Amino acid sequence: MQKSLHSGPSRNDGRAGARRTLLALVVTVSALVIGSVTFMVLEGRNRIPEGRPLLAILPFQGSTPGSSRYAGFGEGLAAYFSRMNPRDLGVLGPASTADRIAEVGGDALEVGRQFDADMILVGHEVTRGSTLVLVAELFRVDVGALLWSGEYPVGEPGELRLAQTTIGTEITQVLDLTR
Repeated sequence: MQKSLHSGPSRNDGRAGARRTLLALVVTVSALVIGSVTFMVLEGRNRIPEGRPLLAILPFQGSTPGSSRYAGFGEGLAAYFSRMNPRDLGVLGPASTADRIAEVGGDALEVGRQFDADMILVGHEVTRGSTLVLVAELFRVDVGALLWSGEYPVGEPGELRLAQTTIGTEITQVLDLTR
């Protein structure tokens, strides 16, 4: 009886397959490590910088206590400013600041300090003759300096929305932000 020269896989074929598998594994792990390090380096450059200004928007107040006329007004402004590049401006809306204003007895600058905000935006309604006017003011928190102020008639339908848009646009220009 004659033996076949090729009676199955040899030991060398098994070792060669194991080497190929090990080599593929080493190449895959190396590629993942290099890719991860590259991603972290690139993302590190794009992270939000520590020194970006932070704007805290306090709830806007009507002329009568408990008035809901400006409910959502500050949130609309927060949404407007939140569309800015987050590396250029951080924003805290009225939902975040409302509880603190009551805690500090209405001191808006103290609210800004508690949140480490650079600026605060406040607004209140006044009556000028027979016209309702919204007064909006932007303050620098560290020194309490007024950076910007605007007055907008809000008695007629549509004027409140126009005031909101105008306030956002004017503050964007004052702070030299791009939209």
